[in-house]
Amino acid sequence: MGEKGRISLWQFFLLVTGYLIGTSTLIVPVGPAKQDAWISYLLAGTIGLGAAYCYTALGRRFPRESPVQYASRVLGRWLGTCLNIIFLWYALHLAALVLRNVVDLYKLIVLPQTPMEIVAGVFAGLAAYAVRLGIEVPARMGELLLPFIIFAILVLTALAVSVPGLVHWEALLPVMERGPLPVLRGVYPAFVFPFGEAVFFLVLLPFLTEPQKSFAPFARAVIIATLLTTLVLVRNIIVLGASETARINFPSLIAIQMINIGDFLQRLEPVIIFVWSFTILLKLSVVYYTFTLGSAQLLGLQDYRPLVLPAGLLLTFLAMSLYENFSQMLIFAGRAFPFYFLPAYLIYPASLLLVAKIRNIKG
Repeated sequence: MGEKGRISLWQFFLLVTGYLIGTSTLIVPVGPAKQDAWISYLLAGTIGLGAAYCYTALGRRFPRESPVQYASRVLGRWLGTCLNIIFLWYALHLAALVLRNVVDLYKLIVLPQTPMEIVAGVFAGLAAYAVRLGIEVPARMGELLLPFIIFAILVLTALAVSVPGLVHWEALLPVMERGPLPVLRGVYPAFVFPFGEAVFFLVLLPFLTEPQKSFAPFARAVIIATLLTTLVLVRNIIVLGASETARINFPSLIAIQMINIGDFLQRLEPVIIFVWSFTILLKLSVVYYTFTLGSAQLLGLQDYRPLVLPAGLLLTFLAMSLYENFSQMLIFAGRAFPFYFLPAYLIYPASLLLVAKIRNIKG
């Protein structure tokens, strides 16, 4: 495989936390729950703990192998290979979606006159460089910067709440006005994005220094990401209202732009853009790494690095071809993606775990 690096449980916790924050604080869909969407996110985080247990159970059962390596042994050569190909396609597709998200952010907000291909090439190049250096680089990047990211989110939220007349707590009321059904309908999309996307850490679990202890940091990361995402969602609702939050492309950015304390502390959107740029790059690097390493394992290559450049070119091309505008992406993410992604986050890991237990196969 060409990967000799190892990451600690602390680095793994920070890496998963940054990955789950990723684009979830950039695109926080309100969904059918409207002002009760924060309840849906809390319930989705609870289900995310179950997903974390399933993924780490596979990691404990096969402590030094990725699912691409043991799928054929568990499910049989043909079925295992077929599911591996599907799993890697989802990794490539998600990486393209993440790359396109940051391209849209810069195109619409930061660099409107810059061609999209330039922004895509820069971020794909940075991710390719990190992937080529090995898994330790994204882990150390997360270890270095993620505490500042969490601090920035908390401070910006506190500042938004401190602005006189900006916050309207009544926007959260009435709670469950239409009953529990809209809240429950919002749980499934909130679970798939972002918690279901953590399935790609199955490929990274073998590189932990103590893979048998992976559930605790994974669970803590899910809890932290749930609380942060819920906090951001509540802030957006009480500042903008549920209807406006659902309508705007980047509600978190608008909420931060409205911070103005004494005509001195204002124009803080560069801070949140930095937060998104880093977390999106971290998430892109993880999924990009999953695709290249998994592809090398599927093809029986000794080193994954020769695949980094062609995978990056393919990733960039796919990101530019996914949809015509940001509104199309939001429609796809809200309506189709939770069901489209089902084989990756549920069928693939559940089949491996269930059959491995029935056949008593271990690494």
